[in-house]
Amino acid sequence: MTEKRKNKDKKDEDSGNIYDRIFRENARTIFIPLIQFQLKIDITRYEALEFKMSRTREREVDFLYKIFDKNGKVSILHLEFQTKNDKEMLARIQEYHALIYRKHKFPIRHIVIYLGKRKSTMKNKLAPGHVFSGFDIINITAIDPNQLISTQIPEMVIMALLGNLKKDQVEKILNDIVEKLQKLTDSKDLMSKYINQLLILARIRNLQKIVSQKIDDMPIDFNYDVEKDGLYLRGIEKGMEKGIAKSVWNLYKGGCSIKFIAKNLNLTIQQVEKYIKDWETRS
Repeated sequence: MTEKRKNKDKKDEDSGNIYDRIFRENARTIFIPLIQFQLKIDITRYEALEFKMSRTREREVDFLYKIFDKNGKVSILHLEFQTKNDKEMLARIQEYHALIYRKHKFPIRHIVIYLGKRKSTMKNKLAPGHVFSGFDIINITAIDPNQLISTQIPEMVIMALLGNLKKDQVEKILNDIVEKLQKLTDSKDLMSKYINQLLILARIRNLQKIVSQKIDDMPIDFNYDVEKDGLYLRGIEKGMEKGIAKSVWNLYKGGCSIKFIAKNLNLTIQQVEKYIKDWETRS
């Protein structure tokens, strides 16, 4: 680019900024008639809205209004004043849309008022595949757990515990899950991984006790790395203040079985029962 062209562009940008400020100052008085005339938008009254983005955002929206039509319908009008072409304008508006909708929850109309001398080359419509129009939901709790168990993917098999599971089905489904995992897994380490994940997922359905007890009673050999379990870590952190008794209590309240606690804290079952009884008395 020649020095002459650079100077011309710099001059255009500086002038644009001056004009931009003028339009910003007068936006409240000019935007209603201009928009009604050009876009045929019915506005009976409007209210200016404040909208602050996080400090990590590079820009702020120019103007934001809550507008009302003759039927009392409420929507949001977002105005941007632009003095030059911006190839990122469409992406910026898309980002603004998500942020504005998250806060105000009204339909939004975005309008860019272009003030530049050169013809606007900015894209103003997203391709159909780029338009956000909602999302799909996969409701795990509505899926038949047997359907998940029937797959050949261990990670999906353990999700059966979160499926459409009736209370009287828990033991059978748990047995089926473990049996299927054993068929799909030929590694002790992998089996331990999936059983650990199963114990953690059980908390989502408040099935910690029944699952941990069932796992304890099953004739399977796996290594549960209790020191990596968040529940255990919280128990130990508090236990450092008031002793091992509170660690036992935290694990028990979190759904771990007495046998499980005794095994992983190197205690006897009698010791665990005593700690639990002591804490129940204090409560």
